[in-house]
Amino acid sequence: MSTVPPPEGSDGESEEQSSISDAQWAAFLRDAAEGDGAAAPKEPSARARMVNRRLRAARGAEPKARRPKGRGFREWAGAAVPWVAVAAVVLVVGYQQNLFSWGGPPASGPAEAVALPGGGVSDGDQCGTKGYHHFPLPASASSPEPQSTGPRPGPQLELGSFGYEQLSGRTPGRLGIGLLFAQGPKGSLQVSRTLGGEGVAVEIEGPDGLVGGAHGLPVTWHTPRKAGREDKTHIDLTGGADAEVALPARALCPGYDGNAVMKKLVPPIDSKNTITGQPAYTLTVSVRDPGVGELRKSIGSPAGGNLLSANNLVPDGP
Repeated sequence: MSTVPPPEGSDGESEEQSSISDAQWAAFLRDAAEGDGAAAPKEPSARARMVNRRLRAARGAEPKARRPKGRGFREWAGAAVPWVAVAAVVLVVGYQQNLFSWGGPPASGPAEAVALPGGGVSDGDQCGTKGYHHFPLPASASSPEPQSTGPRPGPQLELGSFGYEQLSGRTPGRLGIGLLFAQGPKGSLQVSRTLGGEGVAVEIEGPDGLVGGAHGLPVTWHTPRKAGREDKTHIDLTGGADAEVALPARALCPGYDGNAVMKKLVPPIDSKNTITGQPAYTLTVSVRDPGVGELRKSIGSPAGGNLLSANNLVPDGP
């Protein structure tokens, strides 16, 4: 039996694996052993192999669709995360500080009476009206009270601290007003928790008339209930009491901003914190309850009916 070794290349380059399959070699060896004179299978010449090698190299150099490498994408994402976090914080803080206007609550209400969040009705239909009060008040109610050192007769209402607040751009602003009640030098004062079922009336007036206001506003009592006087419908104001009422920003007339209005409710002061005049805007708060009138009658106080009112004006000197 004769064998035919694979031919070696004559071009000095390392030869590639023979292109003759194992089945072809097996058939050739079998035919050679049987002596049928079958021709040996031929391998490509060195030149043919070189040409095939160059063709395959040319096909391998063809451009292929590029894919983002997994590692490169992860590195890019890792570098971008801190910047995305910083941008998110800036957006959240700006939105809470009302630096962006989209989707936020209105700064003021319309020039018509509308229901207010939390209760009450705005006086928007009276915007620009001079001397308007939901509860009819005497002219003296909108004037500075005379300064006195002695106690005043009958029940009294005074304004405590007040200020405008807006917690975030997503929540509407409000003017919070503290109310101080006193029964006077003698007698006791008992009123309904809803103040005659009519709530509180608030008006803010400027040189051009009503700037904002509302009536029917609910009151929040801060006075604790006294032992033995548990009453869910009335509150005993003997010895004094304090409460709070809130005027929503929607109760302001169109074009007025809560912070700007608040600044004009405060009297001007000089460098020594001395009050130099009256505030530009007048804030008037009034309530009406039968208990007020009953106390006045019992002590023979001057006529005033069931009304109590107070304002932010600076008392005149003695």
